Amino acid sequence: MFTDFLTRLSKYAEFMKRVVPLHDDLFDFIYQALPGYERVGERRTLLGCWGSFQDPEHCDYQYRTMGEWGRKMFVTPGVVIDGELVTTDLVDINLNMRILLGSSFYEDWAGGETFVREDPLGNPIDQRHPWNQTTTPVPQKRDFDDKYSWVMSPRWVDKRTGEELALDTGGGPLARLWVTALAKLVDIGYVEATGESVKIHLPRTSRLPQTELEWHIPERANALERDRARTYFQAYAAAAAYYFCERALEEVNAGRTDTWAPFEVPDEAIGCGFHEAVRGVLSHHMVIRDGKIANYHPYPPTPWNASPRDYHGTPGPYEDAVQGTPLFEENGPDDFKGIDIMRTVRSFDPCLPCGVHMFTGNGRTLRQMHSPAGSAPHG
Repeated sequence: MFTDFLTRLSKYAEFMKRVVPLHDDLFDFIYQALPGYERVGERRTLLGCWGSFQDPEHCDYQYRTMGEWGRKMFVTPGVVIDGELVTTDLVDINLNMRILLGSSFYEDWAGGETFVREDPLGNPIDQRHPWNQTTTPVPQKRDFDDKYSWVMSPRWVDKRTGEELALDTGGGPLARLWVTALAKLVDIGYVEATGESVKIHLPRTSRLPQTELEWHIPERANALERDRARTYFQAYAAAAAYYFCERALEEVNAGRTDTWAPFEVPDEAIGCGFHEAVRGVLSHHMVIRDGKIANYHPYPPTPWNASPRDYHGTPGPYEDAVQGTPLFEENGPDDFKGIDIMRTVRSFDPCLPCGVHMFTGNGRTLRQMHSPAGSAPHG
């Protein structure tokens, strides 16, 4: 079975050696052929990555040591604001999460029960943290000037300014590569973070020589760079898999074959978990009382990327990236399909149907479209 896996991994590595350079050339060609296309889907660089690929030699899943073992991940957790890496600490990431309302069909819980007042380290927990969230739906007619979404608005507080920021995941790979590159913590031979790039070393196979690929931090976060990063991260995952196979063989040869650890549910506890789904950040927040779940909220990539305007009027990443984006479509108004708009939204790799709502400058609605095919795979 292990030999079969390595054979499949080798074939995949050969595939990535061919595909990544081709995709690179394609993205660069689009930039050259369509000057100004770099502005399609561009938004302020506000990226969040919660880290992935744990190092079992360091990870004990204890909250008190979460900052330390989080930095040992083989994909570094962190937040990038305007190109600057402001944290790689999972405790800091957790404490500064806020769930806002504004345009969502839910009742506010600001005056409700406070499940958690401080974390295990004694840090105060805000009422709008997921540990204290209460979900009470308030169904109503959709109104784009008021309430229009079942998605809430996750935000992250920049302690330097107090801003509640609408982070995005860059579709997943863009944030993972950007944070890892800047943090310069990962160096496993097959993958190396340099501070301004990520080098990916794919070993020699039966048909192709050893190949080095290098993803460089781009000038901007836009639709094409989200897609480019997706291609590179596939190669990253393949390279990391070689390293994990070597480590696994070491464990097996040493006789360490346990695949799980005993665990008992505590009577009273709070907990959280941070990981990366394909599309980006994934966190879980739980409160246990009397040995039962008293409160639980997961936050996958979708609410971060698809969040509506919050009560500050701050748009979520989809809306933000679409606002003001140039349109290169050559069809007339009667045949307009919104290709550049849909390409922008799909660059975040949504699992929701895409919706497009267009206005002229004076607020007159031109056309409203909701496409159930929005979650279909995109090229």
